[in-house]
Amino acid sequence: CGLSVKGAVYISQLLNVNHTLQVLDMIWNPISDDGMAVISEALKHNTSLTDLWVGRCGLSVKDAVYISQLLNVNHTLQVLDMSWNPISDDGMAVISEALKHNTSLTNLSVWECRLSVKGA
Repeated sequence: CGLSVKGAVYISQLLNVNHTLQVLDMIWNPISDDGMAVISEALKHNTSLTDLWVGRCGLSVKDAVYISQLLNVNHTLQVLDMSWNPISDDGMAVISEALKHNTSLTNLSVWECRLSVKGA
């Protein structure tokens, strides 16, 4: 739907007050670094969202850092689809560190994220 950073800001505001939304599908929306930063910040405090789909959103290693920070404190997120984002091995390394402390995530999809054998 062409959601940009501005749209991501609106969604982050919604996540701060809505306690019933369980699935957020943002696939194919170019939210990039600034958009993922505000979404991640909101999800640090959200206790209802269980599924976050951000495939093909133009996410980078920087966004992987934002996501890892949210995974360190969010204990309701169960599904995270980051497919088709060039997070590379460096991004996967920070996500992996966060997953050592996260007890809720059960499904992580990183299809076509430019991972080598090392990052996988």
